[in-house]
Amino acid sequence: MPLPDPALAAALLLHPCHAPNIDAEVRCGTYSVAEDRAHPEGRRIPLDVVVLPSRAAKPAPDPILVVSYGGPGSTNTENAPDAWQSWFRDERDVVLVDLRGTGGPSRLDCDTKGASDLDDLFPPEAMRRCREELSKKADLKQYTSAASVDDLDEVRAALGYDQVNLYGASWGTRAALIYLRRHPQHVRSAILEGVAPIAMKNPLTHARAGQRALDLLFDDCAAQPSCKAAFPKLRDEFASLMKRLHEKPAEVTLKDPQTGATTKAQLTWQRFAESLRVYTYYLPRQRDVPALLHRAAAGDLVPFAEAAAASNRALRGGLRFGNLLSITCTEDLSRIGPGEIERESKDTYLGDSRVSQQMAACEGWPRGPLEPGYGDPVTSSVPVFLLSGTQDPVTPPSFGAEAAKTLSRAVHVVAPGTHVPAGPCIQSMEKAFLQAADPKAVDQRCVKEMKLPPLTTK
Repeated sequence: MPLPDPALAAALLLHPCHAPNIDAEVRCGTYSVAEDRAHPEGRRIPLDVVVLPSRAAKPAPDPILVVSYGGPGSTNTENAPDAWQSWFRDERDVVLVDLRGTGGPSRLDCDTKGASDLDDLFPPEAMRRCREELSKKADLKQYTSAASVDDLDEVRAALGYDQVNLYGASWGTRAALIYLRRHPQHVRSAILEGVAPIAMKNPLTHARAGQRALDLLFDDCAAQPSCKAAFPKLRDEFASLMKRLHEKPAEVTLKDPQTGATTKAQLTWQRFAESLRVYTYYLPRQRDVPALLHRAAAGDLVPFAEAAAASNRALRGGLRFGNLLSITCTEDLSRIGPGEIERESKDTYLGDSRVSQQMAACEGWPRGPLEPGYGDPVTSSVPVFLLSGTQDPVTPPSFGAEAAKTLSRAVHVVAPGTHVPAGPCIQSMEKAFLQAADPKAVDQRCVKEMKLPPLTTK
């Protein structure tokens, strides 16, 4: 391993530590970066760093650098227990760095206390207050993907690694592609799961991707005898349910899972649609959707509402919304052109509700610099493994195929699943790819044996 840059290394001293839910010693530290990277003399922000040692006696010299598990706005070090248990550590150290705005004193959280788990994702008044409060402690224009990956590369240099293997999931694949564009000489390989190409305009594409995934789920039900027998008119029932919610919101009573206290929540069609889209992200819960929709169409909305509230709570609890808005307002919403929202949301159950709410949240939010050609495809000869799920409601297989077109040494695997498929087959392919840093090492035959779980009918 090359020696680290002495000046950078002096600013990052790792020490033995015990991370939550890890029953062994790891290494921790804090690295300070300039909030405005063009003016390093100004305010600095600390980034938490956790290095998980490899299980190997002699680890490979190039670690796995986790770019992001998703978001934007997720906190990488909070995923240390999962990374500790994963196969990633078999031959390499795993490096987790909290991206700017996601941890420590620079954490850009938005306070939405008092809101229901079924409420809109971006309550206008709460987002306005959040912008005002966060602007007192941070220059929100500086929390961009480019600044974040430049921070990561600075940490790489401070740790003394010449090359790293990037890992990114969901939005983390976008950040990894930007890293690949800005620092290609320091990347040995990249694993991208649930691919969000640069051209994607988050959340403009959510409605179309969500509709595609729901249509495939309806097709699954029609093809599975038990589901077809239980719900022979599922598409019609869903259409009728959405029509009723468009005409009049439903009121549901939710029970707090911890205190047992009950609260009433209004379920508008927009809240129902967004909750449904999020609920279809992951297996096995996605397989419960036909049964939940059938009961909701019959007038019993509580099972869906309770399941959706838990799903929303898990997703929202893992995101720093100030960070999410600083990135998406600058890099995504600003690129949406006239007529695109209507075109992309037409004939979808989500409609323009999610993108319109996020557009409203971005009004007045400080926007950072966006370099010319930001949305152009990333071109690279670095080996890349791309993974897509057949029924992914947010990053469908077409996104992975699009990104792969300009990656000359890439393999794109489409496996049965939703957002970021997993399992022994996926693990075997990724391990072979990482060991060889060569897409030709990937044997996809096991994908043919992968099956989606059966749909539940009760």
